Amino acid sequence: MEEAYKVSTKLAADIMASGDRFDMVIAIARGGFPPSRFICDFLNIEILSSVQINHYKSGGREEKIEVIDKIGRSIQNRNVLLIDDVNDTGDTLKLAHDYLSRLNPAILKSGVLHEKSNTSFTSDFKGKIQHEWEWLIYQWAAAEDVHEFLIKQGMQNADVNTARDFLAQEYNLSIDDRLMEQILQMKENYS
Repeated sequence: MEEAYKVSTKLAADIMASGDRFDMVIAIARGGFPPSRFICDFLNIEILSSVQINHYKSGGREEKIEVIDKIGRSIQNRNVLLIDDVNDTGDTLKLAHDYLSRLNPAILKSGVLHEKSNTSFTSDFKGKIQHEWEWLIYQWAAAEDVHEFLIKQGMQNADVNTARDFLAQEYNLSIDDRLMEQILQMKENYS
């Protein structure tokens, strides 16, 4: 969490330096919740809301993206800051931005902790740019990500050492034994 806090601090400083002032933050659920809360704290913004975007494969294996939980309040004429943890392909950020734009905010800008340099839709504010592609595992999504990788390979019953070694080899992820044990204890929630 220390790294996310540090990058959030830089992101907040960049937002402050821009001269833009926001009266509400909208988190892209679910990964955007932790950094959004940091940003609210750093910028003294009291209103925090969210919008949830989902990616899924349809019958023909085509990937679909949609807003599955809309914002529950008016943002018309508000200065809105949209926050997510990572901007990978740009699809999620673009859909959220397009959706919120139709709700007529006075200002709508976006910020992310990490942005991949090859994204198709760039954020206005970035905590850190990732020039080389790598999978980022945030503390708030570690169990979900690890279980997804293991299930995809039929390794949901792997022991700590096997799972750790697989993730290191296949995804260049380094997860310590204690965290891996904690994550694997949660496997029944992912079956």
